[in-house]
Amino acid sequence: MDKKSKIPLYMTVLEILKERIITGEYGLHTFMPTENELEKEFDVSKITIRKAIGMLENEGFVSKKSGSGTKVISNGLYNILTRSQPFSKTLTDEGYVFRRENTKVTRISLEPQDELYQYFGSECYKITRKYFLDGVPYIYYTHYLLGEMKLDEVSDDERFSIYMQMYKNHRMISHFTDEFYIDYPSTQILEELKLKEGPTLGRKRTTYGINGEVLEISYSQYNTRMHNYVINFDV
Repeated sequence: MDKKSKIPLYMTVLEILKERIITGEYGLHTFMPTENELEKEFDVSKITIRKAIGMLENEGFVSKKSGSGTKVISNGLYNILTRSQPFSKTLTDEGYVFRRENTKVTRISLEPQDELYQYFGSECYKITRKYFLDGVPYIYYTHYLLGEMKLDEVSDDERFSIYMQMYKNHRMISHFTDEFYIDYPSTQILEELKLKEGPTLGRKRTTYGINGEVLEISYSQYNTRMHNYVINFDV
């Protein structure tokens, strides 16, 4: 690595490591190379590597534990948009195994009277997926995305990131809003969550691009009988 660059070495290393996480080279819930291995690869000091990894941890991408290594806990591009700790990190810090499965991607047609038509026009993607907590269905997600984007095939549920798909389609995220509410989901969603009846905690997320356009609308139902939704803020 060129040590004459005006950009601090740890920032250069940080951006390279972050890109590897976002693109899936370092898979979700896998361990990154050791500090010694990264030190040799980038030809920099251990302090430089530790600074870069420390910033990755602060942004919610990794979790570092002495003696265990550095584990990728999020590949979400939105980590940098908020000072709150990702909910997935809260769960893994508590010792839970958190994973996603059953990702299904379809294209749907919309009519002018449909609520989503004003954001996406006549067609959009519908993506459904489930998150499991210690092997038990915990969250059911339904995402709606712009139909004009080109999406990758889902070959690995853990590596398929909604926000990575936006990134690959040059859709840059500006901000998002979350609305929480008491939800009485459909029978189909209750069955997916292995529940006999509601209510569940509902969340609607609207993700905006840099020009104020809506890039995504998602709905999620949380089985809070298992675990409450927790937000930890850095001050």
